[in-house]
Amino acid sequence: MSQSLVEYAISESKTLTVKTTSYLSRERNYIDRVLKQYLKEIEKPFLVNQVAYCLHELAGNANRANAKRVYFDEKGLDIHCPQDYQAGLSTFRAETFSQISEFHAKQKAAGLYIKIDFQLQGETLRIRVRNNTTLTDEEKDRIHQKFETMKNFSSIPEAYSVLEDYSEGAGLGLVMIMQLLDNLGFGSEALNVDTNGKETIATLFLNAGDDEDTA
Repeated sequence: MSQSLVEYAISESKTLTVKTTSYLSRERNYIDRVLKQYLKEIEKPFLVNQVAYCLHELAGNANRANAKRVYFDEKGLDIHCPQDYQAGLSTFRAETFSQISEFHAKQKAAGLYIKIDFQLQGETLRIRVRNNTTLTDEEKDRIHQKFETMKNFSSIPEAYSVLEDYSEGAGLGLVMIMQLLDNLGFGSEALNVDTNGKETIATLFLNAGDDEDTA
């Protein structure tokens, strides 16, 4: 994707979509370059590392969710069955981590994707991370628990003491994102995670007018 295409999307308030079937260093570096252009446009280039962390964490979650579907299918497990979910989760991380390239190929063959949408409207930069697998009830509960817990704690260590969840690589990235966005002045409403029945969608709402104290 050329720089001129990004500039066109910015100037016309169009949605710019980046689609991938994996999320490794090459994809992260590419997304970083696009993100820098958008943050420069809203005069917040100094936030690139913090926002990139949030974005990479969400894209990593989407990638793991896709890999999880492939893994459960291979094991003959029903990801929507609580018993099967716990059984598969107990071995998912270790087995997929050692076969990253293989699982990326399987995800591509299965038609699973990650789409990252950038849209700038006025002073608000909206970034959506979408993947075409929907949340299970178990996953919805985990996410809801994290959002509710962060409402009651003012620091990450406090939240960690309650939310320790090592089955999915600690599963605390959302907590970090929420705390970071709050520290940057974007507020608790800057992150939303939902599903529309076809995709899981994580959205960052970054209003450049909300973070005057972060410069």
